[in-house]
Amino acid sequence: MSLDEALLEGAAATDAPATLRLYSWQRLSLTLGYRQRAGSAVERCADRGVEVARRCTGGGSVLHSGDLTYAVIVPAGHPDLPEGLGPSYCWIRGVLIDALRDLGVAAMASVNTRGAARADLCFQAATRSEVSVDAQKLIGSAQRRTRWGLLQHGSIRLRDDREVYRELFGGDPGPPAPVLQLQLPALSEALVRSFSRRLGGRLEAGELSTEEANSVATRQQLRAASPLLTPAISSRRFAPCTDMLP
Repeated sequence: MSLDEALLEGAAATDAPATLRLYSWQRLSLTLGYRQRAGSAVERCADRGVEVARRCTGGGSVLHSGDLTYAVIVPAGHPDLPEGLGPSYCWIRGVLIDALRDLGVAAMASVNTRGAARADLCFQAATRSEVSVDAQKLIGSAQRRTRWGLLQHGSIRLRDDREVYRELFGGDPGPPAPVLQLQLPALSEALVRSFSRRLGGRLEAGELSTEEANSVATRQQLRAASPLLTPAISSRRFAPCTDMLP
C-alpha cells in the first residue's frame, strides 16, 4: 500500500511513466477502503494474527488470501489512457479482460449490482467497471484520483475464501470465487503482455527514485504506529523514474 501511494505521488513528476505493479501476499491480510469504518472484524483479525491496512483507494474490505493484486498508476494527461473516472475504469477493465481471455478464461464486464458502491465487502457486489466469470465477480477494483494522476487497485480472486470471510465478518461473503486453474506466474505474464499492448510497447522493469523510496519508508513507519492510518498523498515534485515497474 505504501509503495503504491508513493508512486501516485511520483506521478506528479515531469515525464512520469505509466506503472504496473503485480504482487501477492505473504500471509493472510485484510485491506479496508479509504472511507470504511473499522468494525469488529478488525478486532477479530488482531486475535487471529491477520494483518490489516487501509488503502488510499475506496471500495469495501478485501481479504488477501491467495489473490493477485494489481496496481496501475498513471500520470494525468497520459496519451493512452482516456480522461475521466468512467472511461479510465473501462480502459483498465478491458486490459484485464484481454489478459484473462488470452489464458482461455471467458471473462466479461460485471453486471452492476444494486448498492455495490456502498457494499462493506468488495466481493459481495459488483459494478460495471469490474470483471466477472460465469456471472461471478472475479476482480474487484477501486480508484484514487488526484489532479496529477490516478491509482487503481484491484484484487484478482483465485480461491474460494468464503469460510475465512465468514470467520472474520460473521455473515455471507457473497458468491464463491470462480474456480480458475491459473498459476500466479502465468497470470502475471498475461497481464504484463496485455498492458504492454495497450501502452504501445514493452513494459520495462524500473527502480524507485530516492524521493519515492523515502516516501515509502515514511509511510511504513506511520502505518507501523497506526495500521489503519492512510498517510496523506501530496503533489510534491519528484525526480522522474524513467522506467515502468513490472
